[in-house]
Amino acid sequence: VSVMRKSHFVFLFVALFTIHVFALMKASGEWKLLPRDGGGEYVMPASIVKITSLEFDGLASDLLFLKSLVFLGSTLERTDTPKVKDWEWKWLYNILDASTGLDPYFLDPYYVANANLTWGAGMVEETNVLLGKGSHYRDWDWQLPFFRGFNYFYFLGKNNEAAQSLLEASRRPGANPLFASLAAKLMFKENKTEEAVLFLEEIVKTTEDNVLKKLYLVRLESLKAILALEQAVAVYKKRYGIAPVKIEALIQKGVLNELPKEPYGGKYYIDPQGAIKTTKESMLLPHRR
Repeated sequence: VSVMRKSHFVFLFVALFTIHVFALMKASGEWKLLPRDGGGEYVMPASIVKITSLEFDGLASDLLFLKSLVFLGSTLERTDTPKVKDWEWKWLYNILDASTGLDPYFLDPYYVANANLTWGAGMVEETNVLLGKGSHYRDWDWQLPFFRGFNYFYFLGKNNEAAQSLLEASRRPGANPLFASLAAKLMFKENKTEEAVLFLEEIVKTTEDNVLKKLYLVRLESLKAILALEQAVAVYKKRYGIAPVKIEALIQKGVLNELPKEPYGGKYYIDPQGAIKTTKESMLLPHRR
């Protein structure tokens, strides 16, 4: 009887192991595919992948995240406009959502989502849902509520929500003591560009991935240039009693010696409402779907 029980146990173990390996191979085959033009590859929900991966949730999460990186890398050499189609952005979101669904403590997918799905895809609300998930599980990490606060403030113009996210970040270990002060300023809707610069400076300091840091540094350079021009316009208005119509007037009247360089290759100008803009505005604002 004992031998028969052992035989049944071995048979059951082999059967389950075979099913498990087959499921993993099938899932791996899916992950190797990049999204196809004209539709979009189906992304298995995290709940289903969790069943097929058994106790290997972390590995499955890593594979999904790796797939997102491979896809983003494949778009760098594209010459199409836009480089990434709307359905591809949705696919990328689903991949990152599934990856964090399998392992909600995995930080990198949240970083990639925040850097790409906001500025590139205009999927700010969706990104904040992901960041909310990460903030819930990584309840010691101040970075995710901080990113969420920036998105509320810069992209969505929701200062109260931004302030609440900043206050949440300020209460977590290692957070900058100035976060609470910045939250208070947002409640009074102070200078948007100046606050955006403060946000991005903090993001740059805490971003370890060199590719993402480079993206943020260029955006920060452009925002700092816009802030300098806004301050120059304020000096011009105080000095002459009126606002300049063209940005060249800042040079002609000696307020500035030269105009700052636009890091994306565009030019800065003053729009009819008196705001400083860049001809590469799309690089600083999210893609509108």
